Formats: sequence, structure tokens, C-alpha cells
Amino acid sequence: MHWDHGSVDLTIGQVRALLAIGEHGSFTRAAGELGLTQSAVSRTIAALERLLGGQLVHRGPEGAALTALGREVAGHGHAAVGHLRAIEALAHRPEAPRLRIGAVASALVHLVPAALAEWPDLDALTVVGDDDELAEWFTDSTVDLAVSTTRIPGSKPISTLTDEFLAVLPRRHRLGRASRIALADLVRAGVADPGGTCGPLLTAAFAEEGVTWAPDHTVRDAATVFAMVAAGITAGVVPALAVPRPAPDGVVVRALDPPVHRTLHVHADRRSPSARKLAALLGTAR
Repeated sequence: MHWDHGSVDLTIGQVRALLAIGEHGSFTRAAGELGLTQSAVSRTIAALERLLGGQLVHRGPEGAALTALGREVAGHGHAAVGHLRAIEALAHRPEAPRLRIGAVASALVHLVPAALAEWPDLDALTVVGDDDELAEWFTDSTVDLAVSTTRIPGSKPISTLTDEFLAVLPRRHRLGRASRIALADLVRAGVADPGGTCGPLLTAAFAEEGVTWAPDHTVRDAATVFAMVAAGITAGVVPALAVPRPAPDGVVVRALDPPVHRTLHVHADRRSPSARKLAALLGTAR
């Protein structure tokens, strides 16, 4: 047997006809499956045999059977039809919508990126916002998932995460020699508040320990706190999730004594399988 040409222009109809004959052992039954006449199937196979330069089907009184060449061609044909079906499925599958994620700034340092790394094929858009913005965006469906430090009214969070506040100090700060920093000592040394909802949380937590949270500086984000600490201007308190890895040059990170925590609330559109799945990944990504 030989190929007549370096390339052969087969059609998927010819391949399907050969596969149907191989499956049913009959031109008549193959024609019925394909919705064609028996003569049309016969002409299709004859054309394919001419194209390939060899007999593909034994025709006899007891039916039709594939020749050795026919079986070899059919093997490749099954694979070709399978690939075609996969392509057709892609063509008719609705495109997965982009998952819109809103989060407080600290959650976008490690938490959300770590969860997204577990799902590299996800088409996602991330935006940063404060708690009021996140509540508005989630309520009006601007975002499909929100990570906030307060609960969103009218919505029950899918999960909650606990985050610890940490002290950050200039490398040569006298308090940096200890592994844990007492709350009162930190306030007396001079401290920066990272802003947002951290201030009220720290005020309440310090008050429970009989200490007044009285920062010398109140800024808008943890990044500014790190810049001030690295410059030797002040110490500061930041959420653990906001601490870069490794910590910035000139900055040491210490635990508070006693520990101070906050809760992050993960709200997800329960109608969105992607939002629910990412919410689950956030629970394990730290």
C-alpha cells in the first residue's frame, strides 16, 4: 500500500462513514446511523479508498468488514473524531466570566495572591477598597467576592479568617531586642497607626488590657508605616497579612504581648461556583 500524495485531503464525513461501517458491519446500518442513503455511504467509502490507494472495506454477502488498512485508518479516525468533538464542545461552551475580587489592602499582599496561585487558570480581576467600599460593591454585585474587616450588612460571610497584629520597629530600636513587645511599652515609645479599621480595632483591644491606644502618627496604609519605620521615624503596628516576606530592610517584626487579633470576613456570591471555590481556597492560603 502506498500514499499517492504527501498530503491527503480527507473529510470528516469520510472518516465517520468508515467508523460507522466498522461499528455496524453493514453499509445499510451505517447509512441509517449517519442519516444517509446506502449508495451515498458506498460512494463515500469508494472515494476514500481511491484517495488512500487501498481497500478499506471487505464487501460480502454476510456484510462489511474493515481490512487491515481500514482498521488502521479507523484507529486514527476515532482519535480525530474525538478531537473534533472536544473542539465543538469548546465552541459551544459559554465563556467563563471573569471573577471580580474586592479586598482590603492587607489581604492583597499575600492572602489573595496565594489563593489565586492555587487556581492559575482562573480569570480574575482584583480591586482594593476600604470596608465601606467593599460593602457597597458586594451589595450591588460590582464584585463577586469581598474580603473585609467588617461584616457586610445583609450578607452572611462564607468564612472568617483570624489575623494577628504585629509590632514593626526600626532595626536598632531598643524594644527590638525582645521577642514580644508589651502594649504599653510600644505606645510609650511612639507608634504609627496604619489607618482604616485598624485604629478602632486597636483602640478596643488595647483598652481591654488597660492601655490607651494613642498613636503619634495615623496614616492611610501599612506601606506608609513600613516606610516610616525603615526611615527610623517611629515604630508601628500592622496586620500580619500586610507584612512583606521578607520584611523590608531596616525593619524588625515582633509579636505583641498580649496578642491582638482581628477577623477578616470572606463574602462570596453563593450563585457563583468560582466565588465559592476561591472563598474555600482563601481559608487555606496564608
